[in-house]
Amino acid sequence: MTAPLGAVAPIAGARKLLVVMSDLLFRSKIDEVARRLGLELRVAKSPEQLDRQLAAGEPALAILDLEESALDPFAAIARIHSTSPGTPILGFAGHGNVEAIRRAREAGSTVLARSGFTAQLPALLAQVADRERARSPK
Repeated sequence: MTAPLGAVAPIAGARKLLVVMSDLLFRSKIDEVARRLGLELRVAKSPEQLDRQLAAGEPALAILDLEESALDPFAAIARIHSTSPGTPILGFAGHGNVEAIRRAREAGSTVLARSGFTAQLPALLAQVADRERARSPK
């Protein structure tokens, strides 16, 4: 399989991004930006997949849809914190979902509104890619 147009080779030794969501549209957006930066995704759409992905190694960043219905996003945040305490967690939700935003922040996640997440995604993932390049073997 060839990389999409504009993608760069994966960063050697880089930890993967962990995307916890079943929404194909948002996963595709994240994957498109990540590949252009040399980052790779691991996807978890169920608690079992989340456990398998966490067992595969500490992710560089976990991204969660706080409105996910296939698994409890707050249980996922707790699981990520307990399994990979050094992993930053970024959640997103609709502006009106004040309760989910509050709960995720209290659980130790950075939270963005869905529109802000989409707008800031390239810059956020560029920061992760820069960090991963700096820590990867030369």
